[in-house]
Amino acid sequence: MALVRCPKHKIPYNDENPRGCPACAREKSGDGKSLMQELARAQQPPTRTSAVPGAGEAMPRTKRPTRGALRPSVPHPLAVTTPPKQPTTVERPVGRLWRRATDRRLFAGGGALIVVLIVVLLLTSGPRFTPGMNPAVVADADARPLPLVPNTPISVAFSALGTTPPKQNPDDSRLFRYTYGSDLAVDAASGYIYAITLRIANRSWRGLRVGMNERRAAGELALLGTPEEVTAGTQNQGQVQAGYLVFSSLEERPRRRLRAEVRPPNGCFDVVVDLQPQAIGTISAGGQRHVAVAREGSSPTWVVTQIRIVSRSRSGPYAGNPAC
Repeated sequence: MALVRCPKHKIPYNDENPRGCPACAREKSGDGKSLMQELARAQQPPTRTSAVPGAGEAMPRTKRPTRGALRPSVPHPLAVTTPPKQPTTVERPVGRLWRRATDRRLFAGGGALIVVLIVVLLLTSGPRFTPGMNPAVVADADARPLPLVPNTPISVAFSALGTTPPKQNPDDSRLFRYTYGSDLAVDAASGYIYAITLRIANRSWRGLRVGMNERRAAGELALLGTPEEVTAGTQNQGQVQAGYLVFSSLEERPRRRLRAEVRPPNGCFDVVVDLQPQAIGTISAGGQRHVAVAREGSSPTWVVTQIRIVSRSRSGPYAGNPAC
């Protein structure tokens, strides 16, 4: 049994229906009262036989409800709708900062941090002493001898120290200065050594060395000639700060000068030794640094800070008129 469609009216109907197409049957009989029933009957699917073996009878058809009859109400599932989104507020940077600034925990932590910073500031804002010797302390065995004397050719200095380009002497334009670092200089005139200036602790000249104390310096000078003290430099008294006697800089320290004259046949030059209090460290306070030379109530140690050997065979800025 199958459904077929009328080629004229395009109405499907069962091929076992003896009347054929309901519309065609109506046209033949002229009766249109049962048109709807015919159409419903023609569109009804064929009956199925029982699947049980031995059952040959078809199942009775269920009567379709007539048009207009009440149908049993079937509960419809509730409509599922997406719940509306909750409104969200966007927090601005200013609001975020204000919320964090008004947090009580932040206030508590910030207060503790401020207290710690104040304590650290009070502990570190006062004067602070940093040890450091100037001139540096160097053992006698570590000081290399300097084999130079005035009135010898400058080539001797080149052989001992090396060749270096000459510079203009700041005290006399007639002199050429050859520097070996910032603490060793040789001045020459007409190709001969005029003066040797030594401010470095790891060099020695005839037993004299930068950094030795006043007593030893006087003894070494006595081997060259009769030592005498001459007027020199500043005589600042310094000031007491944080329990130390301090000066504003190394050059501001008081200076004393000892001189020994060497004359023929041993030579023709003067040996001048500058003595200053030895710096033992620095005092830092308020962004300023001062040189400390001794504790309050103690006497500073006078040491050699410069050695200068000057020719007396010719006139110059360091010794005056020729003496021999």
